[in-house]
Amino acid sequence: MTETAQTPTTIKLRVKELVNNKVAQGIVGTMLLKVCSAVVAFALFSLAARAAGLEEFGYFSIVFSAVSMLSIVAAAGQELQIVRCWNEYLSENRPGLAIGALRFGWLVTLSGALIIGLLLWVLFDKGLETANISVPHQWTMHAAAVSFLIVNTLCLYSAHATRAIVGIRMGDANYELTWRSIAIVFLAACLWTGRPVQMIEIFTVFTVGLVLVVVTQAWSIVRQVKVEIGNVKPLYKLREWSGRSARLWLAAAMESANQHMEVFLIGMLLDPIAAGAYFVAARLANAFALATGGLYTFATRRVPKLYFSRDIPALKHTLHLMAITTLLIVVCGMSVVLLAGDYMLMIFGSAYADYYWVLVILAIGTALTAANGAAPSFLMLTGHEGRYMVIVTISVILRVVGFFLVVPTYGILGAATVTMVVMVGMALLLNVYCRVLTGMDPSILRFFIESPDEPPAGFKPSEELAESPRP
Repeated sequence: MTETAQTPTTIKLRVKELVNNKVAQGIVGTMLLKVCSAVVAFALFSLAARAAGLEEFGYFSIVFSAVSMLSIVAAAGQELQIVRCWNEYLSENRPGLAIGALRFGWLVTLSGALIIGLLLWVLFDKGLETANISVPHQWTMHAAAVSFLIVNTLCLYSAHATRAIVGIRMGDANYELTWRSIAIVFLAACLWTGRPVQMIEIFTVFTVGLVLVVVTQAWSIVRQVKVEIGNVKPLYKLREWSGRSARLWLAAAMESANQHMEVFLIGMLLDPIAAGAYFVAARLANAFALATGGLYTFATRRVPKLYFSRDIPALKHTLHLMAITTLLIVVCGMSVVLLAGDYMLMIFGSAYADYYWVLVILAIGTALTAANGAAPSFLMLTGHEGRYMVIVTISVILRVVGFFLVVPTYGILGAATVTMVVMVGMALLLNVYCRVLTGMDPSILRFFIESPDEPPAGFKPSEELAESPRP
């Protein structure tokens, strides 16, 4: 009787401890933010699909995917570098280097945005003609796409910097919700009045919202730096940061190709309507990535500090809670897709309901990738970006080759299958390398295979910190 009476009490105490745990609260709060973000993104693109029509939305999905990929290329890896540098240098009590890294990131990101934007302007028509995609040639379309690219690139950096310096609410909530909410109001108004929407207008509204995000985040960074650090002379390690930026840039470029190139390739190999359908299915399947993106967001703010300071108990506890949350997301998400996937597609338009199996196949790939946790970010934030770059590059090559071999015969169902196979293989390989190189395993496999969750022997927070800072 005593043991029976004690069991409910023990469970109750554990639940109470979990609810009051600050780390658990942080994970849940970030996850709720990402759920809201997923709902807003779902509303945004479903309204865009209905307001623009099948063909216009197909063209929009092609250009949006291409420009989104170029934005990540233009950021030159600075969005990841600032997260790593800020935590690394402040944990070593080197605020001058932290300020220098922040300014270096702004300068490189702005330069990259302007250079890639200029190239896009010059090559817009020629590139689309080479890819056999006949988007209407208008200089206003060029201007809208280039403007979106430049501002979105700055937002990628400002959101990551704000997350590391100010907090997740101002960094990610502002970025994820502000510009999308503005666009939703515009598209809903157009749909309500029955006014057809052109992709030029969509990109223009996107750009206006992103400008607001950049301005507010830059202001919050300046204010927080003054409060937290004060007037500190910035120090620079240009050689070190340039080399690291190159590796992060290549890794981010390959990762962006993995995320966005499929729609462009389908538009080239098939037609804009097929590209739009694949875009819709991929966006729904990526709900797993958006949800687990909350864990990535939480991880990049908390894990680097624990890792570099070797706070192993706190690190283990954090990774365990993240893995539990990931498991719940994967199980619940796949259940929703299998039971209601066709109804979710119909929200974008009745014509998209025919692509149920495309959605299911893509969802399997993204779910298993999500089960891998934040392994990619751990590799990049702990000095193993080179190994990650190799893995991602191989996956991009395999996907491109697979598309050209399979899509002409089997259409977007074949494209979805190629994507799923490559994603699963990449997730397994990244998990192995994350365990070997960092000593950590953020995936759900930690419930079946014990993970040490400890940096390898001889690890130093940063070998470069032993060097004298270069002015």
